[in-house]
Amino acid sequence: MNWGNKMALVNIGSKNASDQFYRYKMPAIEQRIEGRGNGIKTNIVNLVDIAKALARPPTYVLKWFGFELGALTKFEEKDGKSIVNGAHDAKVLAEHLESFIKKFVQCFSCGNPETVFSIDKRTELISMKCKACGHVSDCDARHKLCNYIVKNPPVKDKSKEKKDKQLRRAEQERENEGAELDAAEEKRKRKEEKRMKKLQAEQQSSQNESSDKDKRKKKSSKEDEDGGDDVEWATDTSAAAAKARAEEQLTGNAADMVTVSKELKTQLSLTQESIKKEEEEESESESESEEEDERITKLRAYAAKVNDVDQTLEFLDTKLGVGSDELKVYFLIEAILDDEKPVPVQLKKKKAFLAKFVADDEKKQRGLLNALELYATDTNTDAYKIFAAILNALYELDLCEEKCIREWFDDVRSAKKFGVDEKTAKAVRKQAASFIEFLNDDDDDDDSEDDSEDDSD
Repeated sequence: MNWGNKMALVNIGSKNASDQFYRYKMPAIEQRIEGRGNGIKTNIVNLVDIAKALARPPTYVLKWFGFELGALTKFEEKDGKSIVNGAHDAKVLAEHLESFIKKFVQCFSCGNPETVFSIDKRTELISMKCKACGHVSDCDARHKLCNYIVKNPPVKDKSKEKKDKQLRRAEQERENEGAELDAAEEKRKRKEEKRMKKLQAEQQSSQNESSDKDKRKKKSSKEDEDGGDDVEWATDTSAAAAKARAEEQLTGNAADMVTVSKELKTQLSLTQESIKKEEEEESESESESEEEDERITKLRAYAAKVNDVDQTLEFLDTKLGVGSDELKVYFLIEAILDDEKPVPVQLKKKKAFLAKFVADDEKKQRGLLNALELYATDTNTDAYKIFAAILNALYELDLCEEKCIREWFDDVRSAKKFGVDEKTAKAVRKQAASFIEFLNDDDDDDDSEDDSEDDSD
């Protein structure tokens, strides 16, 4: 927020008053005494700006002054005029404002004023959750202001919530893009390392060949030096000598053939044993996975190997021959989820895979719901009991919009194409009913808040 040069800014919280680099600031209180006699009153000129800096409704701050000073207060919505009966000094008002900040703004753990109110409708207790450290602080329920806050809860800024959701999505997209760039860079590095190793191996091989050539040359020259010209080499060309050489050669060849024959027999025996062993292992694996689609097995192995969203989805599209989007998302669910672990936790870990696939496509989101319905009733039956928690995870992770969840809930036959019968589908929706009630309660709260806003106008 920008107040320009019209008002002086001070640090939020007295402990931070002397810290010139403290980033949480608010305008200093400006008051004006109006009227006289019994009609004298104090106009807090910049109360609205102060409340904005504290992220609290101006009525809360004004009511606090009224309770602490024992005076009547009045807030005019149109022009933001804030009136406290009686004449009150700016210094006194600042002291009471400091008390309000300590009790209803600052985090009780880290002291930062980045807190938001949360009201328990059942117990009517107010708590503050810190956006900086995550600590939850309980407000003093004995103070009169707590009763006022419970009866007049903060108005939800739907546009801000929508903007926050968009920011989360954008942040997730940036993270995915960064991961893709990191993967590409890592792939490039591996290629470069492989190329360098190959080049080094070639250079080493070339050096070894040169060294061998040099050794052979040196050996040849040494033999020439040792032999000299005094030795005369001659071959006996007589018939008897030729016959003896032939017999010697035949004997050597026969011995070599016997040796080769033995080696071949040994290799053949080993090969046959290896083939037999592989056939037994393949038959065992086939018997273990005969009930599972071979394409799911391939996709699971590929996803575990590459651990890359885009490559996995490309493999699903081009290599497995799966036609419909509904079947694709079911294959993806079966491949990336572990039957032994809770589904909501896994959905959070595998969000990148699913978010890349469903994106903002309502049809694919419905397909994801139908696929999880089959998965929870056929593959991982423990997930059937916590289907409300699964829907909540899909909603919180922005994988499924509220509209799609409601449409799926109302359409009992939506998963019939996957083989889920109507009786089973009704049982799943019975388990999911608590989450739908949560959505309905949230909508009722929003409607009541809108009605209260209209009444106040």
